[in-house]
Parts: sequence; C-alpha cells; structure tokens
Amino acid sequence: MPSPVRDRMISGALDLLARRGLQATSFAEVTQATQTPRGSIYHHFPGGKQELVLAAIDLNAQQWLDVMASVERRSPEQVISELLGRLRAYLDETKFEAGSAVGAVTVAAENPTQLEHCRAAFDAFKGGLAKALTDCSVTTAAAREYASLPTSSMIGMTMTARAARGYDGFDASARQLVDSARRLPRS
Repeated sequence: MPSPVRDRMISGALDLLARRGLQATSFAEVTQATQTPRGSIYHHFPGGKQELVLAAIDLNAQQWLDVMASVERRSPEQVISELLGRLRAYLDETKFEAGSAVGAVTVAAENPTQLEHCRAAFDAFKGGLAKALTDCSVTTAAAREYASLPTSSMIGMTMTARAARGYDGFDASARQLVDSARRLPRS
C-alpha cells in the first residue's frame, strides 16, 4: 500500500537530485525538504540511500512516460516540439536550478545498480518516444533509431541551458531536432 510520507520523500529526493546531484543529496536534506521525521527514512527505505535514489529514478522515468503519453501525436515534429517546450517550461519554472535527476545520478553513480536503473529510465523514455513517433506513422525502425537522438540531446540541452542561464544553445539544438523529426520516413 502506497504511503504518502514515502511518496513525498521520493519526490523530494527527485527534486534534490535534479538540483544538487547525487553526492549532495543526503537523507537529512530529504527529510528537511519534505518535512518528514528522520525516523521515516529507515522505516520507508530500509535499504538506505540506495533504495531512495532508485525509487527517485523510477519516479522520474514514470513522470516522463506520463508526459510522453499526454503529448499530442499530429506529426513527428509536433511531438518533438511539444516535448522540448515542456522541457523549456521546466527550466523556466525552476529558474535553471534543476536539470535531469537521472542524468545527475548517471554522472555520479556509486554502483552498477544505480547505473542500471538510469539505463532503464533512458530506455523507457526512448521507448515512449518511439511509440509516440510510430503513432504519427513514422516507420518502427526509424522511430526506434531516432528516439536516441532527442533523449541524449535533451540531457545535454538541459545542462548547457543551466550553465548559460539561457536558451541560445537549447534553441539551436531544438531547431535541429524538430527539422530532423520532420524528415523521418513514414509508413
């Protein structure tokens, strides 16, 4: 049975990972950010920080799948444009203070299990994107191959936008991604 306290802690950890990275996200910061008692940590996460980080990665993957499911599917370029628009809105909303939690954990992963969860999160996003593109009549092979490009690009676009506190590089990359989506082969 889901616990609201556990869910709040996972969401808080996800936010901290996106803002501060893996090493800078501690149990103390999670309990402070989520206003939960310290004793809740080991009750809800007997596997320690590892269990909390993995749950946050899984939540982030599910959030992106939910975004992907809500994207209209009029054309491949519209799918990509809408995803990039939502990413840009996220950067605006967080005032460039947050990036990709899964990207942050990937960079600083402390063990193979964390990397495996990150890989699974990226694969889920690519799979969801490929499905959205095939729903727009893109061939299955082209959709699967192309899905890697926006997935990787969006991580880099987020990092460069955060560093620059602006969208010059983001917008240039977005135009290229939308243009390449427009040229995908249709079935």
